[in-house]
Amino acid sequence: SKATVSVLYWTTMALLSLVFMAAAAELPLLGRTNAVDTIRGLKVVGGTAFAAAETSGLVAVDVRKPEEARELWRVWTGGDARGVEVVEDTVYVADSRSGLQVVQNGSAVGGFSEPCLEVHLSGDVAYVRSTRGDVVAFNVTDPASDPEFLGTYNESIAEAFFVVGTTVYTVASAGSERDRYLNIIDFSTPSSPVLLGSVAANRTLANSLFVSDTTAYITGFWNGLLIFDVTDPSSPSFTAAYDDTYATDVDVVNGTAYIVNFNRFEVVDVDSDTPFFLGNLAVKEGTRVQVTGTIAYIAGHRGIQMLNVETPSSPILLGEFTPSGGDGRAVAVSEDYAYLVGDNTLLQVVDVRDPSSPTVVGVNNDFEDGRAVQVAGNTVYVGGCGFFYAFDVSNPQQPRLLGTYEIRSRRGTVHCALSVHVIGTVAYVGSDLNGFKVLDVSEPSAITLIGSYGLSRIEGVFVSGTTAYIASTSRGLVLLDVRTPSSPTLIGRLGTFRAATAVAVRGATAYVVDREGLHVIDVGTPSMPAVIGFFEVIPSASDVKMVGDTAVVSFDAGVQLVDVSNPSAMRRIDGYVSPSRVRGVAVVGNLAYIAEKGMSVIELWKETLVPLVPPTAEPTVGPTLAPTAPAKSNKKELVIILILVGAALVLAAVLGMLWWRKQQQQHHDRIEERNNNVDMATRDNTFSPDLRV
Repeated sequence: SKATVSVLYWTTMALLSLVFMAAAAELPLLGRTNAVDTIRGLKVVGGTAFAAAETSGLVAVDVRKPEEARELWRVWTGGDARGVEVVEDTVYVADSRSGLQVVQNGSAVGGFSEPCLEVHLSGDVAYVRSTRGDVVAFNVTDPASDPEFLGTYNESIAEAFFVVGTTVYTVASAGSERDRYLNIIDFSTPSSPVLLGSVAANRTLANSLFVSDTTAYITGFWNGLLIFDVTDPSSPSFTAAYDDTYATDVDVVNGTAYIVNFNRFEVVDVDSDTPFFLGNLAVKEGTRVQVTGTIAYIAGHRGIQMLNVETPSSPILLGEFTPSGGDGRAVAVSEDYAYLVGDNTLLQVVDVRDPSSPTVVGVNNDFEDGRAVQVAGNTVYVGGCGFFYAFDVSNPQQPRLLGTYEIRSRRGTVHCALSVHVIGTVAYVGSDLNGFKVLDVSEPSAITLIGSYGLSRIEGVFVSGTTAYIASTSRGLVLLDVRTPSSPTLIGRLGTFRAATAVAVRGATAYVVDREGLHVIDVGTPSMPAVIGFFEVIPSASDVKMVGDTAVVSFDAGVQLVDVSNPSAMRRIDGYVSPSRVRGVAVVGNLAYIAEKGMSVIELWKETLVPLVPPTAEPTVGPTLAPTAPAKSNKKELVIILILVGAALVLAAVLGMLWWRKQQQQHHDRIEERNNNVDMATRDNTFSPDLRV
């Protein structure tokens, strides 16, 4: 059946991907910038902020001077860091995959494997909220040794918790019930914790719980801030509420509540019977807040922001720590620096003088996500969502915005600039739904439109001479004459692609990648481009750069090097498998810079090669290069194992489909039998009168 064929096809594709990954991870990785994900937990002690940043682990940031906040070190915690607590020189990180991790002086020293989401310390006891919603207590007298299990409370499913002494406060549900309750639990005997009291709280997910003296504060979606009196643990009671609908966290100091609500920070007086507003300030996607002295530290999707709250009615932004973050989309390299754009961060400047330790030295994330990038001298051009940007990077530590050009439709709809190619003072920009633009960038502070051509889904642009070669996911390869920039005209088109994503040109040959692989196109007659070769790259090729007779192709799982000297018989030279999705690649000398989760640097060949086409120069045909691949490790056994696993998957799919067809046949037989019985009953009823006559 069609369903069987579909299952077999996709299972085979998965098998081929596994086999490639086993054989391809041969190019040596020199270094990688570590992207920092959303910060889920924050603790500030002294002049250091400790951030639990999802898959990035624990990140320590020097915040003594908020305007000059900088990363000190980071420790990968094994999976998904969610909460953090600090006691003297020991940091405890709650990780939802690897459990509680103990870190001292920037190095992991111990922990346990119970997956958890939050951690609080009280004396020598660590309390964690597990991924199941239990509260578990451990003895951590010696942080470097394995913690001793003391006890657990699992009578309800905790969504947030807080610890004061041996008393644990939780916001929890009973599992099947929608209602949440504020529970107060006595853990003075950890092996047999006792519920002291409970009171109905919110009916939607709780985001955080904070207890100060005899008052508990709960934040949650749709409920804002809820306040409870816990003077008598056996009889807690609701006292007041403050409507901050999407409140994600709260800290309370001396009767003042500091609330973060994604894009807003609010200061509220909670010292009276009725909470009242004092002041607020717009912030960037905050999820956690802590107040120390007169400074509020807000962590979330965009790093850490530091506010002066000495005057509650008018908080002031002092500075922010913007980590390298998000998935990389595109990368460009010039001399000592690489320029990475991607999700959540418009532009990152990376020092690559030491390829084994690429370091983010400058960041600008004041605007929307970056999609394309090119560098020319001290100016970096970035294609983003809504705008095309020009940055001055003469000071790499502080990339400065020079000017923008708005990428919008006539109706004001925001579109994204997905590809950029700059030659001299002219930028050629392709967007998703806003067409092909020719821009004058001679004065970056006042970028102006020269001309345009209506075309959608432009993923790649390459300009050679007077011809623009465009990779469009909807139209394939499109050739435009740009001799008159004010009015580009169509020369030719070749639409035999599955969503073309990038293009590179060498002489009279274009190299186009799409979801299926690398296509070699003869463009000697621009009006009649013709395919002269194809090389399969799975899954989904995303970018291509040419170095001599070698195509460096990025795809979802990594990078492949393809010998294109004979387009009718291309062959794979080498490859590299990335731990995350790859979106783009840049090549300088013998190094490839990969836009992935951050940026990686890999060595292509031992000898230094000269890039065939400099970013802003006319293409010239370089010599045929004969790269020597690094020594290959023996992966025969791994490949055999993966083939066997893949074969087992295919067999399982076939057996599953046969079983399904058998069930369908049995179901059909039962229906047919029932229909036959009905027909017989009908005949009996129909003829019975005649039989009685």
